[in-house]
Amino acid sequence: MSVKKPLSNLLINSRGIFPLSLLFMVFAMHAIAIPAVKRKKTVVDTMIVIEVTPAGKGQPYTEVTFRRSARRYKLQAKANPNYVKLLKESADKHTPVLIERAKIESDEILSVKRVTKK
Repeated sequence: MSVKKPLSNLLINSRGIFPLSLLFMVFAMHAIAIPAVKRKKTVVDTMIVIEVTPAGKGQPYTEVTFRRSARRYKLQAKANPNYVKLLKESADKHTPVLIERAKIESDEILSVKRVTKK
């Protein structure tokens, strides 16, 4: 017996349409299912600001120096203005802020948040 004959009977037979359509629906739903988006892991540090050097003409970054690190970190000039405000407030009042960076080696600041007391 040929393989084509049972396959064509399955595709044409009215009893074979339901299981076939159900199988198609399962594969279609699986194909269009939105995969869970994994958030990139970032590094968050709590640090106190010593100095905020504003971006000059032609400079794309505001430079920030922290008490705990000898490095100068960079905050994009087009970043949220509240970030610069929080950094300056931290420098004036010597209060800690949460600094988010992409990697431990990175010197670019992604976000700045106020430390909340629990």
